[in-house]
Formats: sequence, structure tokens, C-alpha cells
Amino acid sequence: MQSLLNYERFKMSKYSTISIPKELHEEIEVLIKKNPGLGYTSVAELCKEAIRLRLSEIKMEQQEGYISQSEVEELLMLMDKKLRKR
Repeated sequence: MQSLLNYERFKMSKYSTISIPKELHEEIEVLIKKNPGLGYTSVAELCKEAIRLRLSEIKMEQQEGYISQSEVEELLMLMDKKLRKR
């Protein structure tokens, strides 16, 4: 019965979980421990901020009509090919 109650509480929580590779998790842990001045106290805290920042970048790019990094690289390759043909 207790596990059922815990499960119901978990379902109603305002959080979900994500998985990241163990190597990445360990790398972040080391970074946090070696650099307390960064202000992160946990892997989850750093990950949440990183996700928020990336989402913000994507939204800004969409609003302002920016082209993606891959599109820039593709344009540069096309320009390079055209210049070499001359």
C-alpha cells in the first residue's frame, strides 16, 4: 500500500526525470566539485539551467528568423565551391 501511495505522489509531482549518459553525469559532477564558484550545487541544477538557456536561444532564433549553424556551414561550403570554380 505504501508503494502505491508513493507512486501516486510521484505521478502528481511537478517534475519528470530525464536520462543522460553516465560519463556526462560524472563530467558535470567533477566540474561542479572543482568549480564551486560557478554556483551549482547539483548536476540537476546545472542541467536545468543549460536546458533553459538552450530553449531561450531556440525561441530567440525562431522569433528573429536566424539561420541555424548547419545552414551557415552549408552556405559557406557552397560559396567555397563556387569560388574554387572561378
